[in-house]
Order: sequence, then C-alpha cells, then structure tokens
Amino acid sequence: MKNFKIILISTAFLLIFMSCETSTKTVGYNTYEWAKDYKFSLGSDESIDIAMTFDKAWNDRDFETMTELASDSIKFFFFGGIERDLDFVKNAATTQDSIREANGSSVESEIKHVYSLILNPDSGWEHVRSHIVYTSKDSVGNINKWRQFERFGVKDGKVQRFAGSYQDIPEETAEE
Repeated sequence: MKNFKIILISTAFLLIFMSCETSTKTVGYNTYEWAKDYKFSLGSDESIDIAMTFDKAWNDRDFETMTELASDSIKFFFFGGIERDLDFVKNAATTQDSIREANGSSVESEIKHVYSLILNPDSGWEHVRSHIVYTSKDSVGNINKWRQFERFGVKDGKVQRFAGSYQDIPEETAEE
C-alpha cells in the first residue's frame, strides 16, 4: 500500500510538471529552411486592440485615427497582391461611399473571430487575423453577404501591413 501511494503521488507530480511545461511551449510546422526552428505562439491583446481599432476607424472613415495607428510606411495588399498606400485606401473608401450613397445601400459588419500570432519571437512582429462577415443592402432590398479575412502586421504598436481577401456567401436556394 505504501508503494502504491508513492507511485500515485509521483505520477500526480509528474503530470502537473508536464502540463506546466507544455503550456509554455510553442507549436507549429514550417517548411522554410530559414525558419525551420520557428514555432507559433499566441500574440498579445494589445496588438489585437490596435488592429481592431484600426479596422473600426476604417469602417467609420476616421482617417485621422487610422493615420495615428499606422506606421509612416504602412503597406496595404489587396486583389492580386498589389501594394497600396494609405492615400489610395482613403480615396478608394471615399469613392465607394459615394457609390453606396447614390445607390441607397448600406453595409453592416459582424466580427466572427480575431486572434494574434507570433511567428518569430525575435522579430517584434505580431500577426493579427480576423474574420468578419459583411452584409450589404441596397435601396430595393437586395442583400449581398461576404466573408472578409483580414491580416494585420503589427510592430512597435503600429499597423505596418494590411492584407485582405474575401469570399462571397451564396444565397441559400430552396429545393425544387
């Protein structure tokens, strides 16, 4: 009975030690030779807050806040990987708003998830990812929905890079 207690207590301590040890490790898989030792770990709430405040400012057309949260050399990447700057984004948003106003349309958004990853702890970069569902309605009641996948590169408390892609959400059709 004494040996059983020793084994039981030893096993409990070992399990506690192992669970503490694995909770601090990073995870991931990378096939790039130069980054084979990099592992993923969770980023900070601060980077998520910066990215989501930037995104909200964009949706609100608060270009002053966007400028404050962006680095001086921020780069945007959209369709086809074409690099854009903040001035292009401001002009495109203003044009898009004019078209929506002329059509009597509106857009609403719903954040589905957001998280931050650190790929290389020595680089200072955090990679914030978000998934947002947008719903657009026009003046005659047409509805269009799409998923937006946004990627923010945050470093030194500023958004350095933004990339986005989308996926249309098809309307459900009734079985015939």
